[in-house]
Amino acid sequence: MSAVTAAFEHLGIAPTRDARTIKRAYAVALKAIDQTHEREAFERLRQAYEQALAWAARGEEEEEEEEQEDDEEDSDEEEDGGHRDDEAPAGTHAPAGPETPDAPAPFAPPPAQSTAPFAPPPAQSPAAPVPPPQRPDETRQALQHWSTQLRDAAPGAVAALLEEALTDPRLLHLDSHAQLEARIAGLLHENPAGRAVLFDTSARRFHWTDRNARPIASTQAAQWISRVINQGLQWQAQTPAAIALQQQALATVARVPSPQAEQTRRFAEVLEHLASDFPDWFALHLDAQGHAHLPAWQAVHAKLAPRWARQAARRERHFGTPRKTLNTVVGGLFVLVLVTAVLSGLMTRFLGSPASPTVAAAQGKTGIGAPPATPEAVLAYEFTGAVTRDSCESAEEFVHESNWLQVGDNDAVALLATRAIRCQDKGLWSRKDDTLMACLRAERAAALAAGRPEEAQRCLKLDAAGK
Repeated sequence: MSAVTAAFEHLGIAPTRDARTIKRAYAVALKAIDQTHEREAFERLRQAYEQALAWAARGEEEEEEEEQEDDEEDSDEEEDGGHRDDEAPAGTHAPAGPETPDAPAPFAPPPAQSTAPFAPPPAQSPAAPVPPPQRPDETRQALQHWSTQLRDAAPGAVAALLEEALTDPRLLHLDSHAQLEARIAGLLHENPAGRAVLFDTSARRFHWTDRNARPIASTQAAQWISRVINQGLQWQAQTPAAIALQQQALATVARVPSPQAEQTRRFAEVLEHLASDFPDWFALHLDAQGHAHLPAWQAVHAKLAPRWARQAARRERHFGTPRKTLNTVVGGLFVLVLVTAVLSGLMTRFLGSPASPTVAAAQGKTGIGAPPATPEAVLAYEFTGAVTRDSCESAEEFVHESNWLQVGDNDAVALLATRAIRCQDKGLWSRKDDTLMACLRAERAAALAAGRPEEAQRCLKLDAAGK
C-alpha cells in the first residue's frame, strides 16, 4: 500500500484530486480527536492530510509529464522503424571476397545530420496555484480581532460576525478555524453571562450538538459545553408552564435591581431551582445585569423566607388536609358564636333592652292599681331563676321591711321589683291591696311608654307609709 493510499484511508475517503473534499474530511476527522491528550493521533492525521493535499496539488503536473513522456516514446519508435544506410537490405548478400580478418574495414562516412529545424521541448504547464501560507502574526491578529468582536457583539449580530470571521482570508486554513473554535469555547467557558446566542450559534456552526461530537477546546471548556447541552435538554423537557415561569423570572431579575416582596415571593424560589438543577445553563442564559442584581434578590429572600415558612407551617397545620380544614372552620364558627354571645350579654347589662312597642302600649293602658293586661308579659328586666312560694315570701318581706329603694344600684332595685311583680302575677303575693306594688307597676309602665329609665324611688313615700 502506497503512502498516498494510506493517507486517504486515514482520512476516511477515496483518493481524489479535489482539495475541498480533502479539507472537509480532515475537519470531520479532527473533531473526533482530543488534541490535548491524543497528540500522536493528531500528528498522524495532520501528516495524512498534508500528504493528500500534496498529492492532489501534484496531480495535474504529473499527468502532463506522463503525457509528454508518451509523446517522446512515440517519436523514438517512429525514428527506429526506417532502414539505416549501413545495413543491407533484406534479400541481398554482400559480394564474396577473400577473408582477411586483420584487414581494417573500409572507411564509412558519418551519417548525415538531420536537416529538420531544431524543435524546443514542449512547454511545461504551470502547477495548480497554491495559496501562500499565512504568516503566524497575521493569523494571531485575526483570531484576536474576531474573538473581541464576537465577545462584544449584540445578540442579533453574532451569526453574521461568525460567518464573516470564518471567511476571513487570514483564517482560510482549517487549523485557523480550529483555533477560532477553541477561542470561542474558552471565552464562553470563562465568562458565560448573557452569551446564550453566541453559544447556540457556535454550537450549530461547529456541530457541538451532533452525536458523539467533541468541541475543539480545552478539556475544561469541552466538559462545560457538554454539561450546558445536557442541561439544556433537561430544561426543555419541563412543562410549558414551568418553562414560561422560568423565562419570566430570568427577564424580571435582569430588569429589577431591588425586588419587592411579591416579586421575591413569586420568582426567588424559581431562580433557586434553576441555579441548583441547571447551574451551567442558568449562568449562560442569565445576562450580566441579572447576575449583578441576583445578590439583592437573594438578600430579600433570606430576610422574608422565615416569615413565609411560618405562614406555610400554619397553613399546613390548619388546612393541610380536608379533615384539618373542616375542624378549623367548625372551631372558628364556635368561637364566633361564643364571642357574639358574650358581647350581647355585656351590651344588655350596661345599656338595657327596651320592651317591644306592643308590650309597652299594653302596659301604658294599665292603671296604677290595675293588673297587667298579660300575666306573662315580657318586661324590661328579666329575673333568672324559678319563682316559688318560698322565694316570693322572702321577696315580699324584703320589699316591705328593708330600705331597698334608697340604695344607689338601680339594677338591683329593678331586679327585686321584677321578682315582686312576677310573684304577684302568679298569686304568690300575700298582700292583696299592696299600694307599693301598684306604684311600682305604674312607674314601670310609664317608663316603658316614655322610653326612659325606670325611677322606682318615686314610690319611696308609699314605702315609708306602709312601714
